[in-house]
Amino acid sequence: MYYPKSHITPNLYSNGEYSIVGSNNAPYTGYYFSTIDGKYFTGRYPEDGNNLELTNILGNSVEGVIDEVSVDLRFGTRDNYLYSTANNISPNITNPSITPYYPQPTTQDYQLGEFTRYFAKKINQNNYIETNFLVPNELYIAFQLPWLIRGDKNEVARVNQNIVRLREQELSISGFGDYLKHNYLKYYK
Repeated sequence: MYYPKSHITPNLYSNGEYSIVGSNNAPYTGYYFSTIDGKYFTGRYPEDGNNLELTNILGNSVEGVIDEVSVDLRFGTRDNYLYSTANNISPNITNPSITPYYPQPTTQDYQLGEFTRYFAKKINQNNYIETNFLVPNELYIAFQLPWLIRGDKNEVARVNQNIVRLREQELSISGFGDYLKHNYLKYYK
């Protein structure tokens, strides 16, 4: 399988919320990556080889799929949602304060050529903040995006700009490019 680096979110970790497709629904614990088309595979990266497709234990029906962002926004955390569902109680929606984060790509990120950036946008305003994880908060839209930091300078800028525009369209938000000051080469080396 091949996905461009800009179309995957690598190095994620499952605590058992996924199972391997075709298995007996036994929880999968370990590293996985997600793709832009909403699929999940074992391994940190596609290059790891022998990547097996994962399915959400909560189900694959339209009503059953709860992605990372919607669970975080609606219920605080996936664990909170799973616990609440299993015990038939209302989930506790949290409202933690959001602290700005200024990422520093690692040497490994530069070797890979990209890293993941996390943001939150106030639901009723065009206020954005960069964070270090998907923020569980009912007052914000939380999202992530892959960010290229190595390669042909013009291509890196073009791809990062296209990713920003895509997120604005997907989430029906505006002003995100302005928040980034249209600096699509930030962190570039």
